[in-house]
Amino acid sequence: MKTRLPQSLKMITLLSLLAISMGTAQTKPWDNDPKGIKVFILAGQSNMVGYGKTEEGGNPDWVQGRKDVPKEIKGGIGCLRYLAIHDEKFPEYNYASLLEDPKKPETSPWKSRKDVKVWWRNGASAKLGGPISKGDLGPPFQGAHGAWFGPEFAFGHIIGDFYKNDDVLIIKTAWGGHALGTNFRSPTAVKKRGGEVGESFKAIFSESREVLDNLGTEFPEWKGRGYQIVGFAWHQGFNDRVTKELAPAYKDNLPDFIADVRAEIGKPELPFVIATTGMAAGKPEPSPYSGYTPVEQAQLWVAGVDKPKNVLSTDTRPFWREVNQAPSTMGHHWNHSAESYFLVGKALADDMLKLLGKPQK
Repeated sequence: MKTRLPQSLKMITLLSLLAISMGTAQTKPWDNDPKGIKVFILAGQSNMVGYGKTEEGGNPDWVQGRKDVPKEIKGGIGCLRYLAIHDEKFPEYNYASLLEDPKKPETSPWKSRKDVKVWWRNGASAKLGGPISKGDLGPPFQGAHGAWFGPEFAFGHIIGDFYKNDDVLIIKTAWGGHALGTNFRSPTAVKKRGGEVGESFKAIFSESREVLDNLGTEFPEWKGRGYQIVGFAWHQGFNDRVTKELAPAYKDNLPDFIADVRAEIGKPELPFVIATTGMAAGKPEPSPYSGYTPVEQAQLWVAGVDKPKNVLSTDTRPFWREVNQAPSTMGHHWNHSAESYFLVGKALADDMLKLLGKPQK
């Protein structure tokens, strides 16, 4: 004898199976406490992971082939320490303010902030399920190396200053070498153009759940507090950019990704900011960016797709620093330039503030 399920239960079961198949099943609704911790999700690939060097920079005396002359030195060109020491040369930000003692920039420890925290399952290896890195914003830095940082550093300082009366949590979901067309492929892209929902897309939310469902365990000082997801930041695109099959599809995959992120979080107009994949891509151009790559054009919304509401993008090509201004020659990682990574994070934060509205008192 067959057991007949009530129609309402059938519908719930079907919806649950559909959510699981799309990689979007939720255990419980996201919190939306306006008095809770302000949460920002930062996502992307290796340049969101972070390769900005803090202490070791380029040596102006280095000569190729000379083993007695180190290629990098403490406080050398292009590292964060160099920016703080030579703060007057970099008007875009008061880098000396990042130090505990700005009057001693060569030796002062870096500031950390208890009001801004970072949580990240380290994805520098490109693998999911890495070790958790978490703590106050600042040292230890949350980049591909314990002494390196990503866009979250500048983003956290600027957003933290904005929320003068609130605590901020940055959840970083970033893995080296992951493409929007595959790893981050979203359910709507699958429905429209085939393929499978990407594991990285799913991990954005499973990892966010991991910390937010256990907020008092991950951060005991916040035990009993609620939270509110306030915005999403995206710095990604290199692997799509250099893959012939993926690059032209970015203009369609990106708006689908944004819509699905918002649907998963339950906020159809969640503020969403983008820093383009501009490193080593060529000289900056004005709109309509006719000489830019298809991925950059898609990120700047000149590729024939309407920009969703509450989305802002910044062209990062002006943030590129040549090798004589940076610690390395690794172009796909912004030559390890601290200034480049800081400016990317600053741009994401500045755009986020435009979407959030009036500054906090």
